[in-house]
Amino acid sequence: MMVDTAHQPAAAPLHQAVKLRRVGEVLVLVIDSPPVNALGHALRAGLEAGITAAEADPGVRAVVIRALGRTFPAGADIAEFGQPPRPPLLPDLCNRIEACRKPVIAALHGTTLGGGLEVALAAHGRVALASTRLGLPEVHLGILPGAGATQRLPRLTGAAEALRMMIGGRPIGAAEGLSLGLLDKVVEDGLDEAAIAMARAAIGQNMRRTRDRRDGMLDPQTYQAAVAAARKAQAGARLPGPARIVDCVEAALLLPFEQGLAFERAAFVELVASDEAGGLRHVFFAERRATKVPEARATAVQLATVGILGADEAAADLALALIHAGYAVTLVVEDEAALVAALERIEARQEAEIEAGRLTSAVRDADWARLHPALGTGALGGADLVFVLPGEAMEADRGDPQLSVAFGGNAPGLALHLPGDGGRLAEVVVPDGTNPSAVAALLALARKLGRVAVRSSVPGGIGARLMVAGRQAAAHLVVQGVDPGRLRKAMAGFGFDALVAHLPATQGAGLAMPLAEIVARCLGAMANDALRILAEGGALRPSDIDLALVLGQVFPRWEGGPMLWAERRGLLVLRRDLREWAGNAPALYTPATLMDDLIREGRSLAGLNAGHSRPEPS
Repeated sequence: MMVDTAHQPAAAPLHQAVKLRRVGEVLVLVIDSPPVNALGHALRAGLEAGITAAEADPGVRAVVIRALGRTFPAGADIAEFGQPPRPPLLPDLCNRIEACRKPVIAALHGTTLGGGLEVALAAHGRVALASTRLGLPEVHLGILPGAGATQRLPRLTGAAEALRMMIGGRPIGAAEGLSLGLLDKVVEDGLDEAAIAMARAAIGQNMRRTRDRRDGMLDPQTYQAAVAAARKAQAGARLPGPARIVDCVEAALLLPFEQGLAFERAAFVELVASDEAGGLRHVFFAERRATKVPEARATAVQLATVGILGADEAAADLALALIHAGYAVTLVVEDEAALVAALERIEARQEAEIEAGRLTSAVRDADWARLHPALGTGALGGADLVFVLPGEAMEADRGDPQLSVAFGGNAPGLALHLPGDGGRLAEVVVPDGTNPSAVAALLALARKLGRVAVRSSVPGGIGARLMVAGRQAAAHLVVQGVDPGRLRKAMAGFGFDALVAHLPATQGAGLAMPLAEIVARCLGAMANDALRILAEGGALRPSDIDLALVLGQVFPRWEGGPMLWAERRGLLVLRRDLREWAGNAPALYTPATLMDDLIREGRSLAGLNAGHSRPEPS
């Protein structure tokens, strides 16, 4: 194995993803696996080999783990999700780093998340750039950190802060990480030099392994109180991940370290296999798949000025988001009082952001300079793009702004749907023959607004259409004798207030239909219509339909959406049920022809998500 002993950037490759650079008595393991240095097999194997090489070389007395590119490892390699594990597994790698007989320093930058932070926790010391973000977001996939973080982190920070990071899943800044004891040093620049200096200072010193630290456990009573409070907060929660995180953090205090690791591993395996985690993973991949659209490579129309016609709260919120994204915005209404109210709302929202520390006065002033209020539609003449918010008489599910978009007549019918209530969806409705550059402009705009763009060709949007199918199914059940209160109870777990909001408060005892069947009939109607949308070419893939419901219509993320529900139920079973129900409601429940095609060809909805061609209609 070649080792460069000069103090220079030249490095010897090690398993391709990791290179070695020798700086005197310090061996630097340089991670180089773009774009985000994900902890795939090659990188894990390279780090393990680097630690082995350091221990075998008597001239090496300390180790630094450093990454090139924009970030220290930001988590697992999603390309390996669902694949058979290949050693070394991440927990074993972390144990190997921690057990190294020579001090190991992790030099962090970028977004050090998930498995990347677990690698850092296993090191004997941690230094980070001030801009670094640190986090354990596994809870958002329905799981928990599975490489020792539930045991190591509370040993450094205590239970309360460890639970906050793992249950909340939100990253923290380097300064906060230093104050919590997660980091040993933070530097504005010169990360390499700082890490090497820390490694040299550790030579010959008794560097305590994280597993042997008790900094966060000095007050067991306070520790247990934090565990008890977190457990109480999770009582009755739908997702099992947070409660299992609490169990693991408690185990860190009560069990020997090795037993704590075993406890964590068992909880991790249990959660990975749960339906909730499967639904969350499904949506995770659906978001990434949604970026693959025909217009993705088109040159976007450049939008310098965006117009908004309307001055309700939705218009004000949209204007604020657009100016903050860097667009010049002309906000137009006919009524002066409404315009003043919209401007006051924007100002109030900005001031609240400043008070919360999420916005500076300078940025506020720059955003405000891009906003141009006006009375009368004549001011929209110079806009590159105009959003026309619907009037109060126009129906919009849950009051969401459903925006028609005008590109100077070059994109008739092109529309954008931006659900409110914190929704992350931006559904771009693309009629046949639309200029790809106009579509690309809306996709780029959605990204700048922090939205997940879903392309469809369904007038009114996928979510609105499927909610109609769900409401029709709910109304049909009431006509059949199901008590509205029972229907509300059945659908409460899906957040679909809109399905039952129009129903009467009560209608007697009614038909005592099992709750599971009520759910199946409502979701079955939605899934059946979703298959019709696919057959019509209204959506590119089943997972895009799921995204429209999860991100735009409060379908629970852990349920994955109506298409995942149909896949799990089984198309054969669903078709049997639909045929039975169709007797009383043929328009709702007559099985979509695509369902027959898929069953006949032995195909699946997952196969369509993967890009496999759809069977030709019979």
